[in-house]
Amino acid sequence: MTIKRESSRNRRSNGSIMDFFTVFLYVLVLSIVMLAYLGSAQMLNSKIQISQISRKYILRMETVGYLPDDDRIKMEQELLAAGVEQLDLSGTTMSRVTFGSPIYLVIRGKLSFQALFVGNDLFQAAFSRTAFDFEERKMSTAKN
Repeated sequence: MTIKRESSRNRRSNGSIMDFFTVFLYVLVLSIVMLAYLGSAQMLNSKIQISQISRKYILRMETVGYLPDDDRIKMEQELLAAGVEQLDLSGTTMSRVTFGSPIYLVIRGKLSFQALFVGNDLFQAAFSRTAFDFEERKMSTAKN
């Protein structure tokens, strides 16, 4: 009878180690998924900030008829604070237009942030700093 108790204990200890390993594996996978989600949420938050900034300045452009230099400088500072790199405003209406004419605000650049990238193998997942190109286009009518 003593022999059965020892073998029973061995089975329990092996089972509890395997249970612990399984739980550890689930926690690891869930942590990877959560970190990937946080990286995506950071990118979406940056894009929303850029959209809000562009809306603010296209409304200003409607009343003035173009993007004045002081507004351009303020907008560039806000975009840099939002994480935009390599900012390009080509295609934007920079000179005054008449009432009823179309005005354009085109913002191009790169958003850089840390994200989780998974290669061919899940165990080769790594965090790296990556830049994504973006373009924000707004069009309206001058009301000056």
